[in-house]
Amino acid sequence: MAAMAARLHLLCPPTISRPSLLFPKLSLSPRSSRIRKVSTFPRLCSGADHSPQSASSSAVSGGSIVGDLLDYLNESWTQFHATAEAKRQLIDAGFHLLNENDEWNLKPGGRYFFTRNMSCLIAFAVGERYGVGSGFHVIAAHTDSPCLKLKPKSASTKSNYLMVNVQTYGGGLWHTWFDRDLSVAGRVIVRDSDGSFLHKLVKIKRPLLRVPTLAIHLDRTVNKDGFKPNLETHLIPLLSTKPDETPAESKEKGATISSRPVHHPLLLQILSDEVGCCADDIMSIELNLWGWK
Repeated sequence: MAAMAARLHLLCPPTISRPSLLFPKLSLSPRSSRIRKVSTFPRLCSGADHSPQSASSSAVSGGSIVGDLLDYLNESWTQFHATAEAKRQLIDAGFHLLNENDEWNLKPGGRYFFTRNMSCLIAFAVGERYGVGSGFHVIAAHTDSPCLKLKPKSASTKSNYLMVNVQTYGGGLWHTWFDRDLSVAGRVIVRDSDGSFLHKLVKIKRPLLRVPTLAIHLDRTVNKDGFKPNLETHLIPLLSTKPDETPAESKEKGATISSRPVHHPLLLQILSDEVGCCADDIMSIELNLWGWK
């Protein structure tokens, strides 16, 4: 059962990286003792009327499950954020966090969960009358969704532009990623002062990147044949123009390819400012792109 459960990904929302689902924001009325905060960042919502009057009437008419689902989706920027939010909600609901390396002392009526790799979560409840050999029910889902992911070596430069190499993940509507503000979210691995490594969630809440479409004279058949971009060469976001080189950097032009940075120092500086560490302490990153608006 443990081997089977380890392969199951529970509680999967579409993350905010789906650009076609983004709306400016969603406000719902407070329910019971919980105060709902209104964010100025993009929010997910359904196709129904989302005026304040509609949201209020929905809450009064028993729409609390929908409101909780929207809260969950709005926090699930990436698979890592989805798992972290599910973990928080389970702890609030009285579930006990387990460690895979410990010996478990499960009791009838108990509710438990554990996580793996910050992206997989397994939650289960033991029935009050459960006996050895009794059956069990499994509900499985995934925590990720189609998006653009940064490649392990993302730094790229062309025509005096700093570019970020990405790869498509899943079956996305990739044409919707062009000509819009994009940003990044995910996790970074940071070296602590004692030499240990920490995993930290990160989400940059401002536009950073953009994938421009080609000018018509570079794609003259687009109106006749449709928009058919090459996902390897055309779907590369621009980060910034290339800064002027210092004399020291000019001397390093002849450096080998292996000595070139894996990620642009500018991107690492943005991430380090967000998580509160030095750029040199960022050992690795695992980031998804998401659509700003």
